[in-house]
Amino acid sequence: MIGIWAAFQLSGGKGGAHSELTVSGTLSHPSKTRKPASPNGSRAFSLLELVIVLLIISLLALLVTPRLTKTVSHMEVKSAAKKISAILRYCRSDAVNKNRIVQVNFDAESHLISVMSAEEGEEKPIQRNSYLLPGAIRVEKIETGKTVLENTLPSFEFYPNGGANGGTAVVRGGEGRGYTLQVDFLTGGVRIETAKER
Repeated sequence: MIGIWAAFQLSGGKGGAHSELTVSGTLSHPSKTRKPASPNGSRAFSLLELVIVLLIISLLALLVTPRLTKTVSHMEVKSAAKKISAILRYCRSDAVNKNRIVQVNFDAESHLISVMSAEEGEEKPIQRNSYLLPGAIRVEKIETGKTVLENTLPSFEFYPNGGANGGTAVVRGGEGRGYTLQVDFLTGGVRIETAKER
């Protein structure tokens, strides 16, 4: 009875929750800051913790987005340079196989590449194909040799013997990165090199 009465007195009398007497006789104090547990037994996140996590995610997104944009732009320029070089190589092959002059014109204002050709002895070329470049891609600093066929635009020309008028052109994108296309006048070969930064 004495033990029960002592436990009752130490527990705060009528329903008090100040302290409790354990079996070993020591006193233990319940934590006043204990957070309620979720139904599955794990502690729930506070609003402050969620706000901090969201802020960290936002900062990471701000840091990563510009680099991702530059990478995509660089890949677009590289892809355009490869496509243009493929067009030039095909035109050289066409000139040799079909024994005719093939001309590739660059219209910077219209973002258009047009392919013209003419049989030997003809002065006026006939348009064979045209290719529209993406809006962010531009071809600049086009320096070519003299052409045989009539034209008003900067052009590369390929001849039946495999040669070309030779020259260079720079393909650039929105971020300023670019690639230089070089056409050899002796062999008509096309090379791609990284252009110098402006």
